[in-house]
Amino acid sequence: MKKLLLLFIIIAAFAIKSQAQQKPENYNVNQFVKHVGKKITMCETVYSFKILSDTVTMLNMGGEYPNQRFTVVVTGKEIELNYDGLKGKHICVTGDTSLYKGHPEVLIYHPDQIVFK
Repeated sequence: MKKLLLLFIIIAAFAIKSQAQQKPENYNVNQFVKHVGKKITMCETVYSFKILSDTVTMLNMGGEYPNQRFTVVVTGKEIELNYDGLKGKHICVTGDTSLYKGHPEVLIYHPDQIVFK
């Protein structure tokens, strides 16, 4: 019976580890540069935003522009947000990463890429 229990624990541990590897990790901004071009998750407070068009909005995370820690670029018409209600909210975003003029950006285009904390 003990061997069966031990076998079950080992199998469960490997299953949990494989599931964890499939999810994007949560990176801080210092680690961001190493992961440009990859899909990651980052969490921070929304300080301000700028609506550039009906399909592009920039969220300044962790500080006011131009001193934000990173920018979330919301593209497309699928994401409908109350931008005025976003200031001060802590959110997590999962998206593709890039650098624009040396500043980190996370690109999102679908509602399930934003989680409100």
